Amino acid sequence: MSGGMAREKLNGTGSYVWGFSIDRETHYMIKELSQKLGLKNESAVVRLAVRKLYMDIKA
Repeated sequence: MSGGMAREKLNGTGSYVWGFSIDRETHYMIKELSQKLGLKNESAVVRLAVRKLYMDIKA
């Protein structure tokens, strides 16, 4: 993938590595949600949020 925001991991897991910037308020929201959900992995919060938004839009 050239010029895109994501690149596939080299280990062939089907996972992608993303690089982007977020504002301080969004960062705080992710940290707070992570704590309230008991998740130590903040990227899991982002994945859950994207999936929820996707399902809400598709419905």
